[in-house]
Amino acid sequence: MENYFFDFDGTLCESRDIYVAAVQKTFEEHGVKVPTRAEVYGAMGIPIDVSIARWAREGHQPELANRLFEEAMAEYNKLEDGMVKVFPGISKLLTELLLAGKKLYVCSSKTHAELAHNLEMLHMTSFFTDFVGADEVINHKPAPDEIELLAKRYDLDLADSIMLGDAKYDIKMGKNAGCQTCACTWGAFDLAALAAEKPDFTASYPTDILSF
Repeated sequence: MENYFFDFDGTLCESRDIYVAAVQKTFEEHGVKVPTRAEVYGAMGIPIDVSIARWAREGHQPELANRLFEEAMAEYNKLEDGMVKVFPGISKLLTELLLAGKKLYVCSSKTHAELAHNLEMLHMTSFFTDFVGADEVINHKPAPDEIELLAKRYDLDLADSIMLGDAKYDIKMGKNAGCQTCACTWGAFDLAALAAEKPDFTASYPTDILSF
């Protein structure tokens, strides 16, 4: 495999508890039914505004969806830089892949600007040829749009490519794009749902990927 597409949250870095804290605080302040930790974890992999709109409907206050999203993201941004952490083993994995001549990319449910900020703040930008956010495509995960955008931009052969992620949406996206897929269990919330997608590979620690 020559091209490696990585999910961001839950695969490269740990940020789930930041989302939980931001979403729960915002919903509680507005008196809307508060999503559980498990619900927030389970929604990782698709854009957070999509999930917040659904939770607002379930709380019978769909008219608050935009406000809930804006305030939750403002709260997230206050917490993010001090709480987000790169998973152990990720820097070694990325370094070794680059040394082997592989091309690395990120496909995320965040926006391009959010992803750019995260990668710069974590000193990870230099590892990746490019990265794509959900705001750059028509259809978000599990649609293959982000991978296909990068494949077209860099003339990549998807038969020689792999999508790596911690959520079922990542595996589905990779399969929909015609890539190999890898379930990254070190940041996964629902291992059963991940396994049910029948990924081509499973890694319990980042450097396990080097043996594929």
